[in-house]
Formats: sequence, structure tokens, C-alpha cells
Amino acid sequence: MRIAGIILAGGQGRRMGREKALVPLSGVPLIARVLARLAPQVEAVAISANGDPGRFGLGLPVLPDRPGESGLGPMAGIRAGLDWAAGIGAEALVSTATDTPFLPEDLVERLAAAGGPAHAQSFGRDHYTAALWRVADRPRIDALFAADERRMRAYLAGAVAVPFDTTPDPFANLNTPEDLARAEDRLRQNAP
Repeated sequence: MRIAGIILAGGQGRRMGREKALVPLSGVPLIARVLARLAPQVEAVAISANGDPGRFGLGLPVLPDRPGESGLGPMAGIRAGLDWAAGIGAEALVSTATDTPFLPEDLVERLAAAGGPAHAQSFGRDHYTAALWRVADRPRIDALFAADERRMRAYLAGAVAVPFDTTPDPFANLNTPEDLARAEDRLRQNAP
């Protein structure tokens, strides 16, 4: 199966005080850390974000939301990503959030092994932004979006929850300066 990847970088980072994708973790922007984890696992990677695409400086396609959908949440980014994935001949798209720099190095392999739509789970907590989406499901996804459904879990109803119960949590997301400080400690301790 041909699988593409998308990094969801459209959040405003209000609790962090700035755009999270560009926040440095030990001198490396969060988005670059996520890219380093995701890129070896997929055929191609794009970024889901609105605004100036040059701010990332990673040489990747930056996909804005479809016209009229800016600010409508991560599902708008997933829809743009599925359109892009279809255009490059991918059969599936794996999404990740820009604030999860410790993604598993076998994320895509394990999600794909589920045999259909799947999302990550750690310690009983669902991580809907870390998910495998089938390009063939675009009509169903579009219909839900047209019905004003914005919750990712509604789109992933019936999807396989793939457990990643390792310590430290590979899906620890960085939302606040305190979370960033904990991640810095984790890197100093050489934890994956």
C-alpha cells in the first residue's frame, strides 16, 4: 500500500504563546522533529497549515485548507491532505500532530497492519490526530464534514485503536511551556 504522511500544523498555539510548529525543542523546531520521525515511514510528507508556507523552510508541500474551511479544525487539514495524497497516487494518509516530537518509529507500519482506518492509543487514551486514513473514504469524510461534523473521533468511528503503551508516552504532546520543559528533560535523559 502506498502511504503518504501529513503533519497537522494549523493550530495557533495559544497556550504555548506562539505557533507550536516553530517552537524549538533543544534547538530544533517541533515540526522538524516530527518530520524526522515520520518521513522515513512514508513515501511523501506534506504540512497542513494556512498562512505563509515559507515560514517552515522544510521544502515540503504546505497544504492550506480548502477555500472557506480555514479555521474549521484538523479535519479540514485531513481533507486537504487526502486530496493531495490522491493526487500523488497514495492509497492512504497517516496524520500526525506537530506537537508530538516523540512519535514511534513504527507508527505507520503498525497503523497499516490494522488493515483499514486506524488511530493510535496509549494507556487507554485515543490519539485521533495520529491516524491512518484511506483515500477511498473521501466521499464519506466529505459527507460528514458537510453535515458540520468536526470531531475527529466521529470520522474514526469503527477504526482500529492500535496500542502504543510504552514509557515514556510516545504521544506526549507539547501544549504549554511546562510541557516543553518536560520534553527538554526527556531529551537530556536520552529517552526516546
